[in-house]
Amino acid sequence: MRQFFTIASRKIGWKEFFLSRTVAWLLVGAVVLTALFKIALPLFVSTASVKTNMENVLSSWTGARANIGGAPQISFWPHPVLTLRNVTFEGGDAAAPELLAKADAISAGFDILAALRGTPIFYDFHLVNPVFKVERRMDGTFNWRRAGWMADAIADASGKTPSPARNTPIGDIEIINGTLELTDRVTASAHRVTAITGAVQWRTPTARLNASLSAVMNGQPVQWSITCDEPLMLLSGQNGTLQTAFSSAPLTFSFDGTGNISNHPFAIGQLQLKARSASALEAWFNGAPLPLASAGAIAINTSMTMSAQAWKMDNLSLSLDDSNATGVLGIAWNRTRGPRIDGTLAFDQLDLVPIVSSVQTAQSGSAIPLDRTLLKQFSLDLRLSAQEVSYGAAALTDVAAGVIVENGRASIDIGDGTFAGGTISGRIALASGDTDGGQMQFALKNADLAPVAASLGLTGPLPLGRGVLSVDLSADSPLQTLTKDGISGEIRYSANNGTVVNFDLPEFERLAAQGRAFSISHATNGSFAFTTADIVATLRKGVAELTTADITGEGRTLSLAGTIPVSGGTLALAGAVRAVDNPTPSTRFFVDGSWPNPLISPLPAMATQP
Repeated sequence: MRQFFTIASRKIGWKEFFLSRTVAWLLVGAVVLTALFKIALPLFVSTASVKTNMENVLSSWTGARANIGGAPQISFWPHPVLTLRNVTFEGGDAAAPELLAKADAISAGFDILAALRGTPIFYDFHLVNPVFKVERRMDGTFNWRRAGWMADAIADASGKTPSPARNTPIGDIEIINGTLELTDRVTASAHRVTAITGAVQWRTPTARLNASLSAVMNGQPVQWSITCDEPLMLLSGQNGTLQTAFSSAPLTFSFDGTGNISNHPFAIGQLQLKARSASALEAWFNGAPLPLASAGAIAINTSMTMSAQAWKMDNLSLSLDDSNATGVLGIAWNRTRGPRIDGTLAFDQLDLVPIVSSVQTAQSGSAIPLDRTLLKQFSLDLRLSAQEVSYGAAALTDVAAGVIVENGRASIDIGDGTFAGGTISGRIALASGDTDGGQMQFALKNADLAPVAASLGLTGPLPLGRGVLSVDLSADSPLQTLTKDGISGEIRYSANNGTVVNFDLPEFERLAAQGRAFSISHATNGSFAFTTADIVATLRKGVAELTTADITGEGRTLSLAGTIPVSGGTLALAGAVRAVDNPTPSTRFFVDGSWPNPLISPLPAMATQP
């Protein structure tokens, strides 16, 4: 064409060229073609026929009955486009139709030659303000049935001879401001996803599928993308590659691997998941605002294998806030007994504060970090190890523990660990019955008891040395109704070669000899070195009773007996100081008031011990 203009202009000149018959015919042809597209073609393409064909196509595509309420609009420039308004999709019987979806407008491109033959082929769909309703019924079936063309394409997915269904043109499906309403009758739950905007690129059933969508779920903006090289292989129950990613403020995850969605679904590949916290997930799931600040962030990176019966995570990297672990986890599903979790996790450092805080917040601020009704819903056998486990000021090292939940009962066993320079072992057992309680037992041996007291927040005159602390407690009511009054048991404390800090025994005896009441704080400018300290307390109905409390050193023995309210309140203790070789007390006194500054009331000397 360019050579034509160049040669023509050289031979006849520009003025003569534009006045020539050749250019005149070109201009006339352009006008005729424009007229054909603008005027003539609409006369040959029947809008009624196109509407009927479009309804048939949409019905075949979706498996629902499509009805077009508005008059079709056809545009032929720059390419043929059909626009339909007030489109609805119905299921169920014609006598009792069920609304499955609706859209303000649906536009699609179509083949002009096929349209002239009366059998238009549509592609590249645009949906404006669509609303989709998906419901799972009590019998497990869905309100949408599989479309005929898809059933044919899936049935022929692995066939050697291609069927026409394989080449059905689809094109791009663009969604503008869509809504998805999900109803699950089985779980009695409902969810609504709004502001769905994006596109699904799927040229034909056998071509690669790419989808990229944004939406709002329970008030949070989300992004979701999926890529599948062989979508029909997946839909037909065979293995196919799959890459998907989901992003939101409370949860993000991605998967890259192989899977299928048959009656026995299966997936294998690499999974990455991050959750802001358990409390944030619960708030999001319930449609509540996300907590402004929440501890307990979770991150998972693992090679996973998932089926309808089990989910196994190998080469697992797990992060709980700043606590990192490696190991393996397996989850098996059982319809009658619920899921069972087995695995091994090795932590470098495990901080329990954000984990407990997250679980407490997730359970509406409950002071008890475990609702025992959960114990009936799953089974667990988890082996844990950690170089360090901390909870506030307390820190254990070289810990090996196990957690078992079975038949509504749970136990946490610490087989080995180091705390305050000594060894620790113990067990916590819980049951899920309405009247069942629980037990807590642990023993700390050959430990420096000063950091133990500090970790418990204990102050005042205390016998601190190296020794043994053992606890054996039980609860007589479920944890969700448990109070301090419902705990009973025994606490034993034995230390050697230590010191009662903040306690000046000679000054204490001098003040007591005056016969006037005084505060213990008047005798704290010193310490009392002891060789042995033996304390036994029984706990019942919120009160600890000292059955034995003997501290011996420097030729003196300090003895105490009485009650100490666990929840605070006034002490009620009788005490005495006597020489080691003389059973008769030289000083007797009564202790009342609150710790660590109780009031000491001297008593007359008697020949009996307190």
